[in-house]
Amino acid sequence: MLIPDTEKNTLYQRRKVIPFRKKVQYPPNSRITCDYQYNELVVPSPTTSDTTITKIVLLIQPIGVGIGRWYYDRLLNEFQNFASEDETDYHDINMIFLAPDLLGCGTACNPLLLSDDSGDSKVMKTLPLITVENWSDQLMNLMQDYEKSSISTASTNNIEWCIVSNGGCVPIALEIAQRYIKEKDMLRGALTNLILSATPGIASLNKPKDEEKTRKSYRTLSGIAGNAFWWYALRNNGDFIQKFSVKNLAAREENLGHEWRPKCVETAKAFDGKSRFSTFAFLAGSLNGGNAERFEALKDHNEVQIDVITGGDKRRNPAKSWFWERRKTKKQEIEKDGHQSEELTTLVSYLKDNCRSVDEIFVGGRRCPAHEDSNGCSKAIIEIMLKGK
Repeated sequence: MLIPDTEKNTLYQRRKVIPFRKKVQYPPNSRITCDYQYNELVVPSPTTSDTTITKIVLLIQPIGVGIGRWYYDRLLNEFQNFASEDETDYHDINMIFLAPDLLGCGTACNPLLLSDDSGDSKVMKTLPLITVENWSDQLMNLMQDYEKSSISTASTNNIEWCIVSNGGCVPIALEIAQRYIKEKDMLRGALTNLILSATPGIASLNKPKDEEKTRKSYRTLSGIAGNAFWWYALRNNGDFIQKFSVKNLAAREENLGHEWRPKCVETAKAFDGKSRFSTFAFLAGSLNGGNAERFEALKDHNEVQIDVITGGDKRRNPAKSWFWERRKTKKQEIEKDGHQSEELTTLVSYLKDNCRSVDEIFVGGRRCPAHEDSNGCSKAIIEIMLKGK
């Protein structure tokens, strides 16, 4: 069942969520708060009984210039089409798909830092503006609130959560899973699935966290250099965005569609362009490294199934932040004995060798499979959700 927003004439219902209010350690005695919106698609079960399961899929958007929850619009369309297929057998399963704007992106691009002492608020301009924990806190807050306000009490014991991430946002999904394992009572339902799409190599995920380097890079980007980059990216109606996306993200230019470029420009210009700070934090390396403990937490907890969705175009993304690391030559990437170095080791290979079994599903596209091949990606997600049911 599609829930339209008749006032805004949009395809999906967009709800104003309660302010995000989570304690952070820096600066002391403060909290982050932010109003944001998310898209919701509800696919009810044809039949309802005491055994009906409510499966909620939380879609974590990638981070980039002008990217927001709209990134998953095509995918939500495909899930709607799935719901209308008579031959589809999903009895006793309610399906809900949530696509929120991440903190610092889209409608959530204006996070405020509130002081518990004075009550004054100010836009955050110093690190940590956005960290893995900030993003995961926001999404866990949304998950908890959604269970309380949008799910009937009768079905709270039959909730199963599935988290889908894209690209470099894998650490956000891993952090939520680690927190769930450590704090079993943080959700009423069970976190059963992590679906990681277009994943980065294990070297960037498991390298040591360099917080000082991240802070320095972020300060640089938040000044003249970043403002110049943002202006250049949006000039000529996003000509740079289109060229960059074709070169580094899409398997084919036509996969992006006519809406990619204007959507990016529109979202990047909204709210006085304040979404640039989340992009700067991402480019500065906020999501780079520090995931070894998260992988270790998942190692012996098979109740959280991990699956990987990979675009069929396996070209590596040549784009590198010059703030973070230089590109390596092939001689540096391949060891003398002919084996792959950690730089080239995939997340799937790492999980199979070090943690647990994992299934990899190939779909169309390259770095944006949910947008490039929304049909194939939706079928892969549904297949994972219905596995064993």
